[in-house]
Amino acid sequence: MALLEAGVQEEALKAIARAQTVVIASHIDPDGDALGSSLALALLLRKLGKKVVVYNRDTVPYNYRFMPGAELVADVLPASCDLLCLLDCSEFARAGDDLMSWRGYQQSLCIDHHLTASVNADINLIYSEACATGELIYELAVILEPGFGLDVAVNLYTAILTDTGSFRYSNSTPSSFAIAGDLVARGVEPWEITQQVYESQPLERIKLISLVLKTLRLSDSKLGAAVWVTKEMFAETGTDSEYTDGLVNYPRSIAGVEVAFMAREVGPDEYKFSFRSRGRVNVAALVVDFGGGGHHNAAGCRLKGSLAKLIEQFFALVDEQCKDSRPDD
Repeated sequence: MALLEAGVQEEALKAIARAQTVVIASHIDPDGDALGSSLALALLLRKLGKKVVVYNRDTVPYNYRFMPGAELVADVLPASCDLLCLLDCSEFARAGDDLMSWRGYQQSLCIDHHLTASVNADINLIYSEACATGELIYELAVILEPGFGLDVAVNLYTAILTDTGSFRYSNSTPSSFAIAGDLVARGVEPWEITQQVYESQPLERIKLISLVLKTLRLSDSKLGAAVWVTKEMFAETGTDSEYTDGLVNYPRSIAGVEVAFMAREVGPDEYKFSFRSRGRVNVAALVVDFGGGGHHNAAGCRLKGSLAKLIEQFFALVDEQCKDSRPDD
């Protein structure tokens, strides 16, 4: 399964081999793929004798703290390192202001599967057809340590499981199923990981879901749906942003809805939008003019303005895109 261009992959492997100190970083509000990829690579490199720091501005969400090596994640950058590995995002800004302004690395390597407007690492392993960044780390893992153990396998399986929506999304490919099968053969127990990620929700999250669902709105065409979450909801339920993972899937699950999005308040009149599509509409293209990015079926952006006006603006875009993408009669 040679997903990566041989020349770029070789360049990346040489950079990893040269480095003695490595910082692995990913995007803020880390998800299962960001954490699974980062922790899998970190455990591999530590076994190869390298000094590794796993950096993220935000804490590990409750449902990913079971992952081997989760305790390695820190929110402080070291003074310097030989190699910075940026995973699951190709833009330094997505990892936060501290990483964006940090210059303590000698070389940078990006490993990602997102389509974004800019790529600015020294070496870029980007393959948008991979289901998850974890799929790309798997390819490197079988070269770096062919007999890698259960700890790495659990992290890679979690990365692929979550980014494919438990193998329900259209990015589930023969390759992703084959890799998952190999990880199970290495000892991964699918139900144990599913239970940790999806079946161990705190009561506070259920209370938050009940408030978020009360905000549900549909576009004029009924092809778009939206929900939002405010800081007041977080305060009322004793939650924060880590409890919002996957909430956008509730409006998308409505029969007839083609595109759904969730707006999360991050500051005064500032919101983070997460979009999900059933396939007719490319939501990555929908948000690119707003400084966002992602995939055909999953994308996001961050905007300032009136929430009501932003929702109406996106509803108009969604309805227009759905009309333009209507199948021929």
